[in-house]
Amino acid sequence: MPAHRLDNHPVAVRRNEVVGQDSETVPHFIRHVGLAADEHPGLTLAEPLRMTDMGPPLTRRRDPDAVHAWGHVPLTDDEVAQIDLFVDRVASEYQASQASPRRQYVVAPHCAPVTAEDGTITCHRFSCGGFVIEAYRFVGIDLIVTDGDSLPTVGMDVLRLAYPDQQRALDNSRLRETLGLSGDGPWPIVLAGYLLHSLARPEAEIRDGPYQPRPGDEYYPICPPQPPPVSDDAAT
Repeated sequence: MPAHRLDNHPVAVRRNEVVGQDSETVPHFIRHVGLAADEHPGLTLAEPLRMTDMGPPLTRRRDPDAVHAWGHVPLTDDEVAQIDLFVDRVASEYQASQASPRRQYVVAPHCAPVTAEDGTITCHRFSCGGFVIEAYRFVGIDLIVTDGDSLPTVGMDVLRLAYPDQQRALDNSRLRETLGLSGDGPWPIVLAGYLLHSLARPEAEIRDGPYQPRPGDEYYPICPPQPPPVSDDAAT
């Protein structure tokens, strides 16, 4: 399968393949995804890698960081170049519209247009996974079903793991709405782990159609639900 958790066995990574990072507190929970900014002939878990990703803001070739999972189609040379073009276009939109990090980022939906007063689309907002999804759609590879009616719903407990840098916004209903999260949830959201599952399929299947996410796919590989911890009172 063309998706793996990294370990001490080296894998050859090409530019613009998908890489994922784990939660700092929950094993195998994929909290962030981006595009490999550099080729690497033998990447292992012990080696950092530069990424191009939606932080926010959009960052090209950010400082090397730990990578825990990797997935690929694989891409043709032309597809690699076309994804580079997509990144250039998004960056140019942000520069032209002077888009702040807040105007670059959204949680739901995975991608949303930003419009001027006359209705002209000036740029697009993305989640980290949404940025990768739309980069691949740009070259005709549809990785994930993103229709809100088809996505698993996600509660606040999972959101806090998925968006550790957005805790202040998650705690405030008004700020949550700026991220596309109306009400108290749960919400249909594209989570980062879904990208790895979409790539854990044969190449022909990946190119044939999008993956339908399932509850639990926020982990890669999927983990069975864990029972709640036993309290001290119950234990006695």
